[in-house]
Amino acid sequence: MVEIKGIRFDVKIVHKRIKNLYLRLDGKTIVASAPILMPDFAVYRFIDSKRDWIYRAYDRMTYRERTTMKYHGGDVFYLFGEPYRLVRTVGKKSASVSGDRIYLSYGDDSEDGIRYLYKYLDKILLERAEKYLDEYRSFLIDYGYTIRPELKSRVMTSKWGVCFTRKNRITISSYLIHYPLKCLEYIMVHEMTHFIVPNHSKRFYDIVRTNMPDYKKAVEMLKR
Repeated sequence: MVEIKGIRFDVKIVHKRIKNLYLRLDGKTIVASAPILMPDFAVYRFIDSKRDWIYRAYDRMTYRERTTMKYHGGDVFYLFGEPYRLVRTVGKKSASVSGDRIYLSYGDDSEDGIRYLYKYLDKILLERAEKYLDEYRSFLIDYGYTIRPELKSRVMTSKWGVCFTRKNRITISSYLIHYPLKCLEYIMVHEMTHFIVPNHSKRFYDIVRTNMPDYKKAVEMLKR
């Protein structure tokens, strides 16, 4: 057993006719393929030297389990990157979030119920997006754009957000509800910047970076 940053890993040592020591992760098990004559203490010493690598590998592996772009069925629904138990019942239309559970009641158990749930969660998504709009609006004013953009959401599968400069509107994807808030923050900064620069030039990303220096972290999250 090895503990790394609060996570406990089992260790499985497999001796083989090889010259070098190799590590791989199988869930929370560190599998070490070691030369036949290598003693266990040497294997554990090597594992200790690779603690950062093991943690990063585990984080990458489990990230896909913690986040999802869409709901594909089952009883787990991700809300801002965190898993919630989805409890469905047949009855009068209603939806709510309490503790670590999302409660959904609908007339039947069809996909129409999930669409109804997304409409409810759109309100939560837009409330959070409105806060980012107000938080970052000052940089728009600094560049001479004083009108407050209108904010909407809808299901979009190919884009995270769209800026309609002529209509003074930003539309964001409903699927952002599944991703960490850092992603929503980035999309808001990104689309707001389009009121200043319509393309994705160097100047555009310079403005994004000025207002959100760590925006690339969000970009990587949205790619997974």
